[in-house]
Amino acid sequence: MKRTYALILVALISVGSASAAPGSQLGAGVFLGQPTGLSFGLDMAPAQWLDFKDAWDFAGGQNGFAIILQGNWEMGFPGTFVIEGQDIVPFLGAGVQANVSDAGVNIGVHLPFGLDYRFRKAPLELFLELGLDIYLFPATDFSASGGLGIRYRF
Repeated sequence: MKRTYALILVALISVGSASAAPGSQLGAGVFLGQPTGLSFGLDMAPAQWLDFKDAWDFAGGQNGFAIILQGNWEMGFPGTFVIEGQDIVPFLGAGVQANVSDAGVNIGVHLPFGLDYRFRKAPLELFLELGLDIYLFPATDFSASGGLGIRYRF
């Protein structure tokens, strides 16, 4: 089963890497919240990027666990919030999410929105994200997610 999770993550990153614009930047870091896990970002254009999360939740149910895999396309709106020369970019996006748990596999849509800030003098990115999760398989279900992320930009 762990091998399946690894293959899904590698496939998501490979698809993003293959479609990346030349000279695009990659970011890797952590996402703290619900879910907590690893976060990867890949710039497609100045105001568009791909966002991937490989997260986990070991607190669910009786001895429950969940591995959450997300892949999102996100679009930013630079210049919307400029505070003392610092651009805090609001974004929204759409993507897919798979939740693999002891109860089974749920697959659905993830609709993220939030704020993104990239430091000028350091290769760091901070972002605050909230999201609506709409599971479609095996049954329709709704959930919310959100947290704070930090990534090192390569």
